[in-house]
This record gives sequence, structure tokens and C-alpha cells, in this order.
Amino acid sequence: MIIKYTNFSDGIHELNFEESVKNLGLEEPFFGNVRVDCRMDKSAHQIVLDCDIELKAAMICDRCDRDFSAYLYNGFKITYLFSKKQEETDDYNLKILSTEQDKINIRDDVLEYAKLALPMKMLCSDDCKGLCPQCGTNLNEGRCNCKRIVDKSVWEPLKQLKDKLNN
Repeated sequence: MIIKYTNFSDGIHELNFEESVKNLGLEEPFFGNVRVDCRMDKSAHQIVLDCDIELKAAMICDRCDRDFSAYLYNGFKITYLFSKKQEETDDYNLKILSTEQDKINIRDDVLEYAKLALPMKMLCSDDCKGLCPQCGTNLNEGRCNCKRIVDKSVWEPLKQLKDKLNN
């Protein structure tokens, strides 16, 4: 995903990319194509890229263990400054372009932000009921006949402490 910015005049430009996850180097759980929509704001001293990523992933629900696929979205914004000196910067979203360069490669940024789009907890839906802890029945598909026994003895020491503090 290379942008030859010397082909563009100063101002705001819309750029769209679409590429296979395999061609980008993304592996499971991603599949299909990655779509990247960028807004490039080019001026004499800098380029600001504001990009949105959309891709699909095959996942397993952490609550009910069901396979599902979902669209994932993420975005990033990177500022490129023009400089005659080749400089390094510690700022992740700021990069320096030398005057000899005429292209920006956003492939690595797309890869990283695509991986960051994966949720910490993978749920097939926000209201997923999960599995019965006793018999393993998927509670999204129906109820089971297990009796729900809530063991509150774990909290008893804290309740006693609370009672002491309230007196």
C-alpha cells in the first residue's frame, strides 16, 4: 500500500486501498480483504494521513464457544514531516520524510492496526449467555435443567468485615 505523494497537489485527497489479507501478510483469524480509506492532507511542509481500516475475522466466542465472523474496524493518524536531514523520532505517529523520498508505504501501519482491531474478549453478541457451568448447554439456544446454586460463602468474610466497620 504505497502512496506516491508527489503526484498530488496540496490539499485534501481521498485514497482507497483494498488488498487480500494474505498478500498483506495477515494470518488467521483474518480472512477476505482489508479495506483502507485514507484522507491525505498534503501541504508544503507535511502530510497528514487519517486512515480507517475494515476487515473480517473468524473468531470463537469466549462465552459460548461458538464460531462466528465479525467485521473489525480501526483507524490511525500519522503525520509525515519533510526534512532535509534524515532524522529519527520517538513519536509513533510522527515520521520524517527526506527530500529524496517520493512515496509513503503504509503497509506496516495497516498490519499493526489490523491486529490491534482484535477485541480482548471475543463475543458473538453483547448479550451472549454463555454455557451452563454444570452441564455445558449453550444457554443461547435454550435452558437446561440444572439448578443454579450460588455459593456465597466466598463473600462471607467481607460481609462480616463490613458489618464490623458499620458498627
